[in-house]
Amino acid sequence: MPIAGSYRSIDFVLSNMSNSHIQRVAVFTQYNSRSLNEHLSSSKWWDFGRKQGGLFVFTPTITATSNDWYRGTADALYQNLQFLKSCHEPYVVIASGDCVYKLDYNKVLEYHIEKKADITVVCKEASALEDLTRFGVVETNGDNRITQFDEKPMVAESKMISCGIYIVRRRQLIEFIEKCAAEDRYDFVRDILVRYKNLKRIYAYKMDSYWSNIASVESYFKTNMDFLRRDIREYFSEPIRRFIPRLTIYRPQSTIRARRSEIRSFQAVVF
Repeated sequence: MPIAGSYRSIDFVLSNMSNSHIQRVAVFTQYNSRSLNEHLSSSKWWDFGRKQGGLFVFTPTITATSNDWYRGTADALYQNLQFLKSCHEPYVVIASGDCVYKLDYNKVLEYHIEKKADITVVCKEASALEDLTRFGVVETNGDNRITQFDEKPMVAESKMISCGIYIVRRRQLIEFIEKCAAEDRYDFVRDILVRYKNLKRIYAYKMDSYWSNIASVESYFKTNMDFLRRDIREYFSEPIRRFIPRLTIYRPQSTIRARRSEIRSFQAVVF
């Protein structure tokens, strides 16, 4: 989906990954994906060179064991489980491609390791005008451990919403996905986050910067209108970080990268 005339919505999450020095990225595409696949055809825009890792695009494929479209995020991961098994990075970032935000995933990973979490969910306090029935709503204790997770509730007990960004250890993710498949479960939120909230250490990483989901017509319009504000445009094009290499009007003038010694090895999945 176009954003602010110059971007595609997926540019934001891919730029975040590039800026976080994630080198191996898988994108799961599905309905009417030709335009998106063409947009992703040159990974050089985000510096995802195959020698360092690469940008991989996976669409649903008819096989001897499956003839379904992706029925959910967990099912998409299962249909491409061999990709996860063949990788060597210890951690995986799972992120939605329909959100507009800027985030350093390394900070989330450091938080994940510090808390000794099984899964870390990036969350944000929703505004009073936000329609909470569109989101997963979480409740946490004093240590930010998630104690309650309601997916798109009609009545919400909390204003804290999930941003659709998760970090989990790769081997544990494979275990979750294989167990879901064995039980014919396919939804990452309902069948993993909600189901295991009392069994696994699931923590909330609270985000306090700009974030917008464009999954509804109203939110898509509002997000585009936000880019008419100078502070929003400057936030996404400030020169201390490279953002969206395809950008023409607001392209920053310099790039600052972290030292190699500060970079942890992890891969990412965009759905």
